[in-house]
Formats: sequence, structure tokens, C-alpha cells
Amino acid sequence: MRAKVSRKSYRKYKTQIQALGFSFLLFLIFTSKVWSSPSFEILPPNDIYADSARYYLTFFEARLSKNLGYTLDTTVSLYLATTEEEFQRDTGIIPPDWGAGLALLEQSRIVIKSPKYMAVNKSFRELIGHELAHIMLYRAAGKRWLPRWLQEGYAMYSSGEWHIGQDVLVARAAWTGRLVPLLSMEDLMTFKGAQAQLTYTESYLAVAHLLDKSDPYLLSDFLSMYRSNGDFYADWKKTIGLDYVSWITTWLANISKQYHFLIFIWDNEMFWIILVALLILLFVLKKGQNARTKRRWKIEEKLNPPDDSYKDYFDGYYDQEDKV
Repeated sequence: MRAKVSRKSYRKYKTQIQALGFSFLLFLIFTSKVWSSPSFEILPPNDIYADSARYYLTFFEARLSKNLGYTLDTTVSLYLATTEEEFQRDTGIIPPDWGAGLALLEQSRIVIKSPKYMAVNKSFRELIGHELAHIMLYRAAGKRWLPRWLQEGYAMYSSGEWHIGQDVLVARAAWTGRLVPLLSMEDLMTFKGAQAQLTYTESYLAVAHLLDKSDPYLLSDFLSMYRSNGDFYADWKKTIGLDYVSWITTWLANISKQYHFLIFIWDNEMFWIILVALLILLFVLKKGQNARTKRRWKIEEKLNPPDDSYKDYFDGYYDQEDKV
């Protein structure tokens, strides 16, 4: 009797039980997505660039997670400063004149100058990608020290900051022997505009050389090992195959040789004078050659006039001259 009552009760409440189970399943799916998804806070939330900022943060987070082998596990706050005073207040320091954004690594906070109020030398997209890369690289390394050139170079590399003219900047420095050694880049914040720009460019080239000519997972492998062991120099040698000092010394020597020839092409006044003279000479020679060819054709036509007689084209009965 009790079994019958139980089955009867189950049939009565079957729909409610199934609905409750389905709701619980949706709750689990939703919360798992929330917990696994990166969280971003944009301030002020009503800024005209707030939606764009969130979109770019989400876009670059996905790209960086794949390349670094690390998933963002904290909330990143992004502040859009409307004035220089506000920028300094939110960063807590007096940044250099050329600074357009700053990543506060320990706080997972990004402060950038809002393009609505202040002109900067980077696109909004590049600026957000650059600063987010700093935070994610720092956390992917287990919040351990990384060389400044690696930090800045990877931030530029991942956000796509490379423009025409940067090659010439490095070439001029190579030609005059003013390339900045990678080991000297720890004092980047004290550099003036031109020297800072050169330093950023060299950093980008160093990271591009490291990643473009190797296994695409090289950096993520190094960071994983570094997080576990905490020995930068030993982990670098195990991953890269060359000790740290030897690698950066070799890279500097190679980049200097590579750009010596480029500066001769782009920055040598005599080269451009010779190039223009050669182009003019080629134009004159070609024009003279065309004129001689036309004169030869005229002479040949006078000596051997074309024969337009129909007899040359006679072919069979139906083409006889009196039938045409």
C-alpha cells in the first residue's frame, strides 16, 4: 500500500521535480561560466570608451591565455583618466611625459589616459592590450621578477605595436653605436622620449626574435618552469638552450650587423642622390633606345615594303580572284 502511495505521489510531483532538477543544472552551468570567465571592472562605467575597453580586454585576455599557457584568475580594474592630475593620482606616481598607460601589477589595475580627453601616441586597442599583457605575464611568471625588456617587448609583441619607421630608429642607433644593451633597460622609467622609444623598439625586436624563430610554446614552457622552480637563469637555459647573458649578447651583436646595411639604404644622403641619378639615366637610355627602334622600323619599311597582294592568301577554288 505504501509503495502504491509513493508511486502515486511521484507521478503527481514528477513535473515539479524535473523542473527543479533542470533549474539546478542551469544554475551549475551558469556559475561555472562565471567562475571560469575573467572579470573586468571599467571605471568610470559610463565613460564613452567603457564598452570598447571591455571588448578589448576580453579579446586580448583570450589571446594572452593561449600564448602564455595561463588563465587570468583575478579581477582586473581599468581606470580611464580624464586629466593628467587624475592619471597621476590613480597610478600613485609621476609617470614620464611619454607615458600613456600604466599597469599596477600587484593590484591588477590598469590606468590609461582616456582618448576622449588626452591625445596619446598609441591606439586605444594597442594601449589596453599592452597593459593587460603586463599583468598577465607577471601572474603567469608566478609574480616573480622578469627582465624589463621581456616585459615591454612581449607587451608590444602581443598587442601588435609595430609601425613603419621603427626599423630606421634602430638602424640609426646601430650605425652610431648607440644601441641600448638589454641589461640596461631596467631603468626605463628614467629614460627620455627618444631613448625610451628606442628601448621599446629593441625590446620588441628581441622578443620577436625569441618567439618567431622557435617553438610557439617556448614562452609558456619557460613560464611554467619558472613558476615551479623560481630560478630565472637556470630555467632560461633549460628552455632556450643558451645561458641568459650569452643570449642577449649574441642578439645585440646580430641586430647591430643586420641594421648597419639598412641605415645605409635609408639614412645615407649620398645613396639617395646616386639612386635618383641612376633612375634619370635609365629613363634617358630607355627613351633613346625606343627612338632608335622606331627609326630602324621606318628604314626597314622603306627597304622592304609590305606585300598586300591577295595572291599570297589564295587557297583553293572558292578563293579564286574572279570568285571573290
